[in-house]
Amino acid sequence: MKRTPEEKLLNPRPGSKVAAARDFGIDLTLTVSQLRLTPQQRIDNLQSGMKFLAELAKARKAGPVEKREKA
Repeated sequence: MKRTPEEKLLNPRPGSKVAAARDFGIDLTLTVSQLRLTPQQRIDNLQSGMKFLAELAKARKAGPVEKREKA
């Protein structure tokens, strides 16, 4: 019986490279959850993360809230 790629990631065979990755500490459930998304959903998630990082960088440049309120 042939196993699906998802099953191979979630239940890797002992001694396989996937099992080695899991044992090294890689969370394979995150890989599976990403592979369940469509390519467009993955792009949307990435763009959302990029927007968040840009806002975070902008807030960091603005300085602490206390400094901004006094100005």
